[in-house]
Amino acid sequence: MNPSDNRPIGIFDSGLGGLTSLKEAKRLLPHEDFVFFGDTARVPYGNRTREELIRFSEQNIRFLRSHDVKAVLVACNTSDAMARAEMQKRFDLPIVGVIDPSAREAASATLTGSVGVIGTHVTVTSGLFNLLIPLYNPLAQVTAVETPKLVPLVESGKTSSADEETVAALNEYLAPFMGGMIDTLVLGCTHYPLLSGVIGELLPGVTLINSGAAAARQLQQTLTQKNLLADRTEPGETRFFVSGDPVSFARNGGAFLGEDLTGRVQTGQ
Repeated sequence: MNPSDNRPIGIFDSGLGGLTSLKEAKRLLPHEDFVFFGDTARVPYGNRTREELIRFSEQNIRFLRSHDVKAVLVACNTSDAMARAEMQKRFDLPIVGVIDPSAREAASATLTGSVGVIGTHVTVTSGLFNLLIPLYNPLAQVTAVETPKLVPLVESGKTSSADEETVAALNEYLAPFMGGMIDTLVLGCTHYPLLSGVIGELLPGVTLINSGAAAARQLQQTLTQKNLLADRTEPGETRFFVSGDPVSFARNGGAFLGEDLTGRVQTGQ
């Protein structure tokens, strides 16, 4: 009989964005339990210092550890860039990030070698995507653009082409990529897949790399390799915690996740 582990999987993000990872993880791992934590009281993370991000990430993982998680998915590119390596030193459990899996997928997906990245200030200035994508595809040329307005827009539920402020921000940020300048775009923040419909309209024919979904696929591989998969046959359960307003999170998060989160989101940490 193969080893197994029925403890839950922990996922954290600064807010709603990590739900893009959770959504794919639930699809790939339907028998697993999850504990999701959104640090909505301190969103956005994009302009925080490295010291702050390390402190926040450690607090978030300690909260998840209090629920006896067997692994953690850092569903936040900013935290991954600045803090995940340090967290792996401090905690004795698998900690999966979002940057490396999405860099690998972008390197594989591009046909022309022209790859764009959009992300927060911290993620872009870390240079990790510019380093990793050419590492996996030496022909790749990477252009990364900071997009500071997008996380607050997503957190406020402005994610459709009917939202003029969102469309204006995306037109500004995506201008360097328009007119066939790239064939692949990394959505280098787990909030950004919530904008994929609008981005797809502005960049027709461009392959969009969902960093949250890429991370979920890496999570599945990691659990399989380490014999940590649950051996249940019934569907898993998910518990939701936030550091800010649970009602707002339930309303906006539920609409994206395709689940009614009313009354299911608790205040944590």
